[in-house]
This record gives sequence, structure tokens and C-alpha cells, in this order.
Amino acid sequence: MWPPGSEDSYAGSLDYGKNVVNILPSVEMMVSFNGDMMRSNKRACLLYAERMDFKELLQLRLAEKSDQRRMYITTVDSASFQELKQDQSLNVTFSGFMDNVVRMLKDCQSGKLELHLSGRDQNSSASDYHLQFVEIRSFKNLVHLSLPCRSAPLNTVLFYINRMLDASHKKQFMLEQNIQQMQVEMNAQRSHTEKLGSENMQLREAIDQNTRILEEKHSAEIQQYHEKLAKANEQRSNELERNRRAISNLQAQLDKASLEKGDLKSAQEQAEKRCQTLAEELSCCKSRVCTLKEQNDKLQGELANGRKQERKLEYKIEDLKQHTAELQEHIQKGNKEKANISAELEAEKKILHTKRQALEMASEEISKANQIILKQSQELLNHKKTIAWRTEVALQQEKAVQAKESLLNLREDELREARITIEKLREEIPQQLQSMRNFAQGLEQKYSKQILILKERLSIPTGKENRR
Repeated sequence: MWPPGSEDSYAGSLDYGKNVVNILPSVEMMVSFNGDMMRSNKRACLLYAERMDFKELLQLRLAEKSDQRRMYITTVDSASFQELKQDQSLNVTFSGFMDNVVRMLKDCQSGKLELHLSGRDQNSSASDYHLQFVEIRSFKNLVHLSLPCRSAPLNTVLFYINRMLDASHKKQFMLEQNIQQMQVEMNAQRSHTEKLGSENMQLREAIDQNTRILEEKHSAEIQQYHEKLAKANEQRSNELERNRRAISNLQAQLDKASLEKGDLKSAQEQAEKRCQTLAEELSCCKSRVCTLKEQNDKLQGELANGRKQERKLEYKIEDLKQHTAELQEHIQKGNKEKANISAELEAEKKILHTKRQALEMASEEISKANQIILKQSQELLNHKKTIAWRTEVALQQEKAVQAKESLLNLREDELREARITIEKLREEIPQQLQSMRNFAQGLEQKYSKQILILKERLSIPTGKENRR
């Protein structure tokens, strides 16, 4: 792609070629050539539609399919677009113009429009043409758009042919690699099929031997089955006589059952009366369910109070963490100020590092205790849900409440143990912090004395300074 009037194309440099965008994939279509009378009116051509990124530049490229050296190029930039707007009264922007060109090219591909390439004037040069989008009608051919076109110079033709050759070489190289892989796979498959053929021969021989053995076994089994069938027929005849006798006995039992139906009706009436009494008992059970719901509400309130206490403990633990972080910052500042002192400081710094690790271990234990508390609170919520779901039947709910109360007691004991561990950690952490502070103060006193001695030594005037 290049601006009109310049013989040196943008395509000649690879930097500009990277910004080229294909508006429409390469399409084969018939184009009518009115200027060349020596050839047929319509010829098969390959059409390429491209634009340049970050620039108002459009290019249409026609190349004859039979001879791609014959190439015709139409380029439209901002200046030529303004001329087209004045000449052909176009009321669109450049982006709208590109969209309309793409739509008309698609119409040409579908057969609604035709592309005509005709010379401009007899007086003009032979390389100037008009690329027209024509709609064929019965009375008059309607020209939708006419674009200036020119034959491509040899450099651009050679560039595009070289680019097509490079693409074809790459495809050929990939195909050769694929063919080599396929040949290797075919050889492997052939060796595999030969192995399978030998295995099939062995299997066929084994199958023939097995069939012979099985036929002999089946013949012996068939004789045994014939003997068993004869015995079974005799048993059936005996069973038929027995069944006839059993049928007579069943008829006598049916007569007795008809008499028992009357007794069952009276028993049903008594059962209905019992159902009424059971309904009254159910009403009593519902009242018990209401009382159990009230007890559940009280338990939920107690659980909420327990959560509040847990949150207070978490806030206190966060304060302790902040305090430890501040202490660590003070220690780091002291280490920076005393970085220029001798190797004795490094040994004592290692001691400080071990104590810091002990503090981090304590903070990790606190976080683990918090996670245990959260897990236990989640388990309490799950138990609450199960208690709420089992409030439909009174007897089942009483059993569930008893079980949950025992679980709640266990959870409360676990919470107490967790609180005891947290309190122990609270007592141990301040002691460790005080020991760290005392150790830091001792270090400051030691190294402050050494720093004062160094300052006094530096303040003593030397002979060189006196000379200055």
C-alpha cells in the first residue's frame, strides 16, 4: 500500500508492511475490461482490499489470475478522498467510505454489482483507468462509485510476487515436515500391524484348539441335560397333582377369609377412634414444639454474646500484633545506625534474630487459635441449622435438642480451653517483649559508649589537620 503518485511503495519497506490490515480476504471475481479490445470482455481476477493502520489510506489491488504480472492498483488517501467527495458528491467520512467500499465489494462477489475497469481518456496515459462499481439494469447501467486506478509498476509487482512465493515456501516446508512425520508414523504402524498379524495367527491356532475342546465338553454336557430334562418332566407331573390339592385347600381358606372381613370392619372402627385420640395428643405435642422454639431463641442469644466476646479477643490480639510490629521497626532502626560497628554486633544481631523468630512463632500460634475459634463458630452455626430443621416432630426434636445441648457443652469446653491458651500467650508475650526491650536497652548502652569513644577519637586533631 502506498499513497497515490509515489512510485516508491510502502510495501518495499517491511516496517510499513507490519501496519497493513486486510479489510476483505482475497477474493476471485470476474472484472470487465472495456479498454483492451484484444481480449475477451470479462477476465478472472484476484482482488485484495487493504488499509493502513493509524492513517487514512485505502488500497484495492487487482491482479489477473492467468497472468499476475498484470496488476492494477487503486489508492485513496485523505487528499484524494476530498477530491472524490467533490467530484462524486459523497456525503460520508473516510471510515464510512471504507465501510461502503467493503459492502460494494461483497455485493460484487454475490453478483448484485459488477466491477468495470476502463481507460480514462484517449489523451491520458495508458496506465490510467477507472475502477467502477456498476449495477446492471434493463434500461441503464447505474454507476455507484468510480475510483482512479493505475497499473502497478514493476517493483511493486515483484514485491507482491516475492511475498506470495515466501508464503508458498513456508507452506511447502511445513508440508514436508508433516509428510516426514506421517512417514515415520506409517512405518511404526506397519511394524505394529505385522506384530499384530503374527499375534492373530497365534490366537487363531489357540482358538481352534479351544473350540475342539469346548465341542467335546458341550457334547457331554448336552447328554447330561437330556437326562436332567427327563427327571424334571416327571417332577412336574407330580407337582401338578400337588398344586391341584393345594387349590382346593385355598378355596376353603377364602371362605374363611370372607368371614374374617366382618371382624376387620369392626377393628377399623376402633382404629378410627384411636386416631382421634392421637390427634389430640398431636395438638399437645405442637404446644411442646412452641416451648422448644423459645428455648432455641434463648440459645441463639447466648451464642451471639459469645461471638461478641470472641471479637473483643481478636481486637486485643491485633493490638498486640501492632505493638510487636512497632518493636520490630525500632530494632531495625537500631541495626541500621549500628551497621558500621565490628563483628561483635553481628553475633548479637543473630541472637536478636532468633528472638524475633520466637515472636513470629507466638503470633502464628495466636493466628492458629483464631482459626480454631472461627471453625468452632462455623460448626455452631451448622448445629443451629440442624436444630431448626428438626422442629417438625416433637419427639424427634426433643432428642435432637438433647444431643445438641451436649455438643454445645463440649464446644463451650473447647472455647474455654482456647481462651485459657490465649490468656497464657498474653502473659508470655509481654514477658518476652520486656526481655527484648531490656536486651535492646543493654545493647544501646554498650554501643552508645563505644560510639562516644569513637567520636572522642575522631575529635582529636591530627598532624595533617594542623598543617592545613
